[in-house]
Amino acid sequence: MNEKLLAVGAIVAAVVVMATIVFPFWNLIPSMVTETVHVVYVEAGKCTAETNDGYIIRDIPCNAKIGDNITATYDAKVKDREHKI
Repeated sequence: MNEKLLAVGAIVAAVVVMATIVFPFWNLIPSMVTETVHVVYVEAGKCTAETNDGYIIRDIPCNAKIGDNITATYDAKVKDREHKI
């Protein structure tokens, strides 16, 4: 009985460690931010824009021209990961 309880406890501990340290699944939940951005490139109805802090957002559907300001929504967690690289 104690051996089974020990085995179950070890499995539960391993799952907890994996879920919190090795694979932080909360990073899969997007943190969407909407911001006014500056269009730097347009091709085939898709824009590439730059945020105020220099982050480039690609493939935004738009009808803008280069130099226009548009509103775009992007995942802030992706932006943070790119800044860390």
